[in-house]
Amino acid sequence: MSKQTYYENRIYLFEAELSALKNKSLLYSWIRLALIICSIVLLILFFSAGHFFLYLIFSLSFLSSFIVIVYRHNLLEEKISILSSKLQVNRDEILFINYDFQNRKTGSEYEFMNPYLVNDFNLFGLGSLFQYINRCNTYFGKKLLAHNLCKPEKNISSIIAKQSAIDELKRKNDYIQNFQSYSRFILDNMNEFSFLKSWVNEPERFFKRKKNLAIILGAINIAWLFLSVFNLLTWSSFLIPILISQSVVVLQRNKTKKVHSNINVVPDILSKYVKLFELIEDEAFDAEYLVFLQKKLLVNETKASNSLNSLFRILFASELQNNVFISLLLNSLFLWDIHVKYYFTEWKKKYKNDIKDWFSAITEIEVLISFATFAFNNEENVTYPQLSRVFRIEALELGHPLISPNVRVNNDFFIDKPSIQIITGANMAGKSTFLRTLVTNLIIGMNGAPVVAQKFIFSPCDIMSSIKIQDSLVKNESYFYAELQRLKDIIEHVKTQPGTLVILDEILRGTNSNDKKTGSLGYLQKLIGLNSTVIIATHDLSICELANSYPGIAFNNCFEVELNNDQLFFDYKLKEGISSKLNASFLMKKMEIID
Repeated sequence: MSKQTYYENRIYLFEAELSALKNKSLLYSWIRLALIICSIVLLILFFSAGHFFLYLIFSLSFLSSFIVIVYRHNLLEEKISILSSKLQVNRDEILFINYDFQNRKTGSEYEFMNPYLVNDFNLFGLGSLFQYINRCNTYFGKKLLAHNLCKPEKNISSIIAKQSAIDELKRKNDYIQNFQSYSRFILDNMNEFSFLKSWVNEPERFFKRKKNLAIILGAINIAWLFLSVFNLLTWSSFLIPILISQSVVVLQRNKTKKVHSNINVVPDILSKYVKLFELIEDEAFDAEYLVFLQKKLLVNETKASNSLNSLFRILFASELQNNVFISLLLNSLFLWDIHVKYYFTEWKKKYKNDIKDWFSAITEIEVLISFATFAFNNEENVTYPQLSRVFRIEALELGHPLISPNVRVNNDFFIDKPSIQIITGANMAGKSTFLRTLVTNLIIGMNGAPVVAQKFIFSPCDIMSSIKIQDSLVKNESYFYAELQRLKDIIEHVKTQPGTLVILDEILRGTNSNDKKTGSLGYLQKLIGLNSTVIIATHDLSICELANSYPGIAFNNCFEVELNNDQLFFDYKLKEGISSKLNASFLMKKMEIID
């Protein structure tokens, strides 16, 4: 079954189920209306027909039934919301598998994380890798995915652990869709996270003494009440402890207004994530990395969701004070407000160091789900890479993940030692696309995800590149100066990180041909001296002479172009050797730019 058929079948089933639930919801609405009308009518009859007791009993029965139906109706509406969300997840995936994802978030706000890699390999922006991979709905999920694309993992053990986790999630598509469906309801609100962070980091407030005072005053209040009931004290004297209690409560409330507001805000923020916590806690995972993330939600064998439920009980106790009469009664007798603040601050003291781990588990699961969905959608065209501890890149049928399989041309490639790989070819023959194909798959592979290839072996490494250079009016930098600065940065990085893979595309375009030749050869010779691995795409055939000067270190590869019946033909296949065929003047004549 194709993935499109898979998603279409799910959409068909969900639409049928959703239609049935909506009909049921409509029925519940009519039943609610009928029950409340019956209850009101019977109550009117009770008061207008001589207080016939049976009318009151039936009225209360209908009212009780109304409350039950309202509760069930709310649960039904929640199911409808989740099912609608799941339906949209499947509709979105059909767009993804047809490479229609340009309306998704571009991730451009994360370009600062690694500007060179981002610009050279289309990691963010319209039609980018981020747009295609991202299935994160939380702010920190998207941020972590962006970070992992810009600075991928290089530890082999970590990569292998993520491979197992992604492969397991790929086989749990129902679970993935449940997780995504619930996470879609979380608004991407950075203000909430900032508030939560400042709350966790703010200095502790201690209510232990105040709580003890509240217990003592509460005991006095109850004792005074009993003495008044048995006429051992006058009822008017009971006003004395009541006024003292209310004065203490009001005084403390004025001193701790921030704590009082936090009691209402913090649980509301955390409540949005409870279902996601439960989905992680309750799933049976086998992959070691997933089990590790699951354990982040345990505090002394207590699940995060259960810990949050205790916080919600504190919130419920606090909300009792919204009723003026109940608030007056509870604070007068027990100094309720002080007890609530004490348990709230104690909850924070107990769990504040764990909250970061809880959110870390959600964000990491979101990132793994993003790559697992990519693996699921491309199951027939991808493979998990093998990792090598010595430098090696071996690819069989390697293709770019952002190009549809219908038009994608795959290539083989092999490096097993530091070397200079020179790629020549005519314009539009496929040189730059190949560079992006290789690096994009390396980035995906270092994230533990499968790559678009039949076979892929690589050693994790830093990647430095010079492809898209831009001048800067702000920095008063010319194009040529910006390129020289980039090339210098590459040299400095390679000196400290010898295993770095260097990707170059037509360097030193900002100078004359002789200067370009001398500079390019000198730069590549310097990289050879640093024992680097370089892949360079170029039109400058003089660079190919390095293969003669450095046999066994410099190698020539090319993309050829053929002219058939006055038409250019590109096969986009990488071959050994040097390309000497040009097409710029031919294309300019075809487009009538020149005669």
